[in-house]
Amino acid sequence: MGHFDRLKKYNGKEKDAKDSRDKEKDARDARLKKTDKELEEERKKKEEEEKEEEELEKECEKWCSIVCKVLIMVPILVTYLLMPARELVLRPEMTIDTPNLSGMRAVVTGGCSGLGLHTALLMAQSGASVTLGCRSNSELALQRLKKVSKAKAQPAVWPLEMDSFDSVRSFAERYIESIGTLHILVNNVGSTQACSLTTDGIESAFQVNYLSHFLLTNLLLPTLRASSPARIVNVACQEGYLRAARGWSHRFPKGILQGWLGRPVPIQETIRVGSVRLAFNAERKSSTHELEASEVLEESSPDVEWNLDRCKATEAYSNAKLAVIAFSRALESRLRSSHEGVASHAINPNAMLTDFKQLAGERSSSLSYFPPVWIAGKVFGFIGERLRQMTMRSVEHGAKGVLHVASSKALEKSGGGLYDDTETSFTRCGRSPAFCGRVPETWLPPVVLDDAALSELWKLSSELVRLDPRCEGDTCDAFS
Repeated sequence: MGHFDRLKKYNGKEKDAKDSRDKEKDARDARLKKTDKELEEERKKKEEEEKEEEELEKECEKWCSIVCKVLIMVPILVTYLLMPARELVLRPEMTIDTPNLSGMRAVVTGGCSGLGLHTALLMAQSGASVTLGCRSNSELALQRLKKVSKAKAQPAVWPLEMDSFDSVRSFAERYIESIGTLHILVNNVGSTQACSLTTDGIESAFQVNYLSHFLLTNLLLPTLRASSPARIVNVACQEGYLRAARGWSHRFPKGILQGWLGRPVPIQETIRVGSVRLAFNAERKSSTHELEASEVLEESSPDVEWNLDRCKATEAYSNAKLAVIAFSRALESRLRSSHEGVASHAINPNAMLTDFKQLAGERSSSLSYFPPVWIAGKVFGFIGERLRQMTMRSVEHGAKGVLHVASSKALEKSGGGLYDDTETSFTRCGRSPAFCGRVPETWLPPVVLDDAALSELWKLSSELVRLDPRCEGDTCDAFS
């Protein structure tokens, strides 16, 4: 092959390679270059994908919104509408057997208004001679008692200020010296005033709701024993033994449903006496127990201090009413061992249409005067007031319950109970009469069931009111 032939062959190969490259370039350009129709199709396809994603997001938002509304609204509806409506529908009528209290003497603390006054009026109508201990409104209460009283002895209204131990002692001394007979003692005074110190240096809610009644009962106990059969009734409240279940922040310790809906469960906390927290063992009832490591009680009780820096009025009131229920049970235990015919009971009359809540006073923030907030407050306040009037019990309803617990023969030998008409009706309930309306122990706070904790509460309370904790019978007296 000559030089010309080789050159011709090389040029042919080069031409073929160039043609191949051109074809590849043309194919690549064809692939990159799209028609308007293809571009339109791709744009529509992309829009459809974006639309599908948007619809999916909207669907997710919709269901998330539904779930959030259910999680928030269901507990609100159940707690504030369905449960009150259910309780209202199933609430038994307060039907009691009319007692004959002729010749009996009764003392009612805080008896010049509200529940105390209506209880006193029912007792007076039943023949009892009633003595009221009041801070105010004494003349009006005395006039109403005289109009309905069927007792031979005239009713009386004496001054009694539960935020002063001196006033309590004066009332007890006057009663013992002037009358000397007592068959029914109703410890009714209650106050939501809290987080301040009384003249005796004790937190106000704890003294007014519990300690002063503890002192008064002990001072009048010899008179009650001498007049037996006799009855002591301690007025408690739902806040003293139940609270809404805590769920969200405590991983549902009371169950998911209870925690979510905030259903009421027995209080698990202990009783606080100032800086001292009584410890208890929920699994046993014994005569020994220990406090927390920093508060171990030895032969002498620790010094009780009242630090109000972290005091919350609602918690202070609840703690005081829990102490009332514990005191009622501890008192019954002591009375039962003495076999002297005196019984101690507690009753929760539940929320009633009285002015009690207003006594605590309400503090308004500057934000409450902002027009939208003020208008919303008025609107929802009006609705709330109407619902409150529809679902709350009448004062007469509560007073009948107190009268039943104070006078029923069926409860004479079954002391230590807590009675609540949300349990059953107080009469003809299908149970033994002594257990109609009685709250079972499974619904009582564990600290109330611990005998050692009750004993320690008694000891601390005795020291705070300067009462000898070792006193028994007629030797029981306050020391200064």
